[in-house]
Amino acid sequence: MRQNRSVAEIRAFRGLRYDETLAGPLGDLICPPYDVIDDADRERLVERSPFNFVRVELPRPDGDPYAAAAATLSGWRQRKVLKPESADAIYVHDHEFAIGKARARRRGVHVALRLHALDEGIVMPHELTFPKAKADRLALLRATRANTSAVFGLYADTRGEVASALDRAIGGGAQRPTAEATVGDERHRLWTIGDRVTIGLVRDALAKRRVYIADGHHRYETALAYLTEHGAAPEDAPVRFTLAYLAALDDPGLRIFGTHRIVRGDGVIEEAIGRFFEASPIDRGAIEDLQPGIVVARDGRYRQLQVRPGADLSAVRPAWRELPVALAEELLLKTARERGVEISYEHDLERAIAAAEQGATAILVRAVDPATLQRVADAGERLPQKTTYFYPKVPAGLVVRALD
Repeated sequence: MRQNRSVAEIRAFRGLRYDETLAGPLGDLICPPYDVIDDADRERLVERSPFNFVRVELPRPDGDPYAAAAATLSGWRQRKVLKPESADAIYVHDHEFAIGKARARRRGVHVALRLHALDEGIVMPHELTFPKAKADRLALLRATRANTSAVFGLYADTRGEVASALDRAIGGGAQRPTAEATVGDERHRLWTIGDRVTIGLVRDALAKRRVYIADGHHRYETALAYLTEHGAAPEDAPVRFTLAYLAALDDPGLRIFGTHRIVRGDGVIEEAIGRFFEASPIDRGAIEDLQPGIVVARDGRYRQLQVRPGADLSAVRPAWRELPVALAEELLLKTARERGVEISYEHDLERAIAAAEQGATAILVRAVDPATLQRVADAGERLPQKTTYFYPKVPAGLVVRALD
């Protein structure tokens, strides 16, 4: 019996997973999602293993890369390098990682999430997207007919219903994982949960919630576009769902970094500062301690910005006016973009500062917290592109969802 369409719906599915007896250690096989892999990263991953999933997630741009990705995925399935689960399941995933000198663990669950139009108020976006990235992901989805990497979603679990069900299912973490992998200082443990009672508890708990897209807006909108191309598909067809990794909004391992802007071009930023902001010096060492909203760094000089009293903010959406990253985009960077100034993104504070010491201007912004993300999404607003950086990324290749 299909549940009410006014609530979120998750389902178990038969995931494709690596057979390590054929492919080798899982740590050599998984890769980051496409949007954080540059050309050098891809080559390192290709060299790591002939079965590294980067060959599917972000194939080399030679010839027809999408056809190549599809052929690779099909070949691995035929050779049983990637094998389907024997029965429908959900997948509990503990992701352990280092933050400075400390370690943290984020727990999520891989599921099939029913697709809803973004204006239905069930699956909630918080960030604008880029058309080019969606075109790329749609071409890959058409070719492979598989969700190669997960949409990262968040949900409120204030009563701990989902957390309790998942913890019981894996014996508090003591139960032997289905798969384990270590990549650098990150450790992954995956449990396959086929128990219908647990799946039902998780399904029913999430049916009372909204799902907030944390990372993977392009992947979600791509899945919607693909669904539109198959509009006559039955209500329970695989194309009406997408692969999602869901974590609780209050999970102690949830980390969001600020996405800093690196500007290469003179004059434009200074004009905007003079028009909208008051600037005051700040010590480099105080940036991490004080967490100021916006800091402009250049040539070893750091200035904290605050909106000038009486500044005209009528062009800024009301939901953005107290968000540093949105103010930076609208008041500092909008004119620069219109003039074609080169702007790139960097989530690592030290690398952003290093760029500022080499002649660029770094716009350092405070990270958005989960409560703000939820508030903005609930208000039906979206933040600028590249507002949030959820760390660490959910790897591709750990669990793959085929649409056949």
